[in-house]
Amino acid sequence: MAKKIHLTGFMLFAPAPHMIMSWIYPREKIKYQWYEIEYWEHIAKTLERGKFDMFFFADGWAGGTSPIGVRYAIQFPNHDPVSLVAYLAAVVKKLAFAVTMSTTFYPPYMLTRKLSTLDHITKGRIGWNIVCSLGSAEARNFGMDSLPPHDERYDRADEYMEVCYKLWDSWDDDALLMDMERGIFADPNKIHPVNFRGKWHRVDGPMTVIPSPQRRPYLFQAGSSERGREFAARHAECIFASAIGVKGMRAFCEDMAARAERHGRNPNDIKIIWGAQPLVASSQSEAREKMHEIRARIPLEASLSLMAGHFGLDLSKVDIDQPVGDIDVPGTKGMLDAYRKANPNITFREIAKTYLSGSDDNPMVGTPQQVADCMQYLVEEGGGDGFQITPAYYAPDYFDDLVNQLAPVLQSRGALRTEYAGRTLRDYMTRG
Repeated sequence: MAKKIHLTGFMLFAPAPHMIMSWIYPREKIKYQWYEIEYWEHIAKTLERGKFDMFFFADGWAGGTSPIGVRYAIQFPNHDPVSLVAYLAAVVKKLAFAVTMSTTFYPPYMLTRKLSTLDHITKGRIGWNIVCSLGSAEARNFGMDSLPPHDERYDRADEYMEVCYKLWDSWDDDALLMDMERGIFADPNKIHPVNFRGKWHRVDGPMTVIPSPQRRPYLFQAGSSERGREFAARHAECIFASAIGVKGMRAFCEDMAARAERHGRNPNDIKIIWGAQPLVASSQSEAREKMHEIRARIPLEASLSLMAGHFGLDLSKVDIDQPVGDIDVPGTKGMLDAYRKANPNITFREIAKTYLSGSDDNPMVGTPQQVADCMQYLVEEGGGDGFQITPAYYAPDYFDDLVNQLAPVLQSRGALRTEYAGRTLRDYMTRG
């Protein structure tokens, strides 16, 4: 029996979510622009038709700070996906959604209130991607000179999660009465202040939102550094990860399983979803030629600018042709570590050639049958539970191509659901 594969659509509310220059497309084929609501309606309906688990939105609070970033639309501009999800939840009835919200910039009371409200609006179809933020440019937009050090951000986030859990649990299951005969709305003895006093957070509570269908959103995390993995093992229900080859995938899965057990959790309760950018066409040569054209138009300076933002480094002051070595970065550490593990002598120039754009020998570029073969092989041999898919070109057409061509192949093999099981995002992720 084929292993079920989870699929998610992965974007920012931006012109080019991850693949630099993916906003470029023949004008005659563009029906809607990324800032028009019809663009997002189309994608959401397509993902639901293909029985994807969810539409996942990354987010960031910087951008536009460099001429290169503005010139090439490198994760800029970036609109608010939380507002968008509230609208899209009424457009589709089954597809779930996940939003990225930062423990560094959102007060925990505000975040739990917003997410609980979204969980009501979506009838239990909401997830939270927990991030600590990664750049000083973000900090300066919130009145801070810089972010706290990397590991301290995770220490703060651990305490932050304690606050969130207490707020979400501050109502007993039977606290809400709505007793119209006696005129009693809720039992005050079953709604509890949290009175939290920590090192970084002080919250009285209780939560002012009634318990939502899931009570708390489904929790995602993508930390890949040592400290990030510990945080994920403690809190995440699903981890978004990247690894090079099945050996790297297997090593990551085994490492996270061991960490989960140390935290008293069952490793099988934590899903692992791999970043992917498949591209399908009627022949492998056609698919590879299309991907080559897409990648060839990415300027080196644009790729370096994206990397600089993620790593928190000014790469204009670094010799990009020297081995990266053991350089420490204040931003995203895990991504850089993955490149270093694959090639200890790799340079920033070499990383730039494939950064978030894949390589020339990407095995997920080919016919629908070839890409399905690859996906099934990776989850069988490397481990994990599915793929987080980001578009390589105009997103409405890109996801149409996957749902029309790739999804039916996976479904015919029993590797992808043909109907949704359950009603909530947590149901989808746990039932397959």
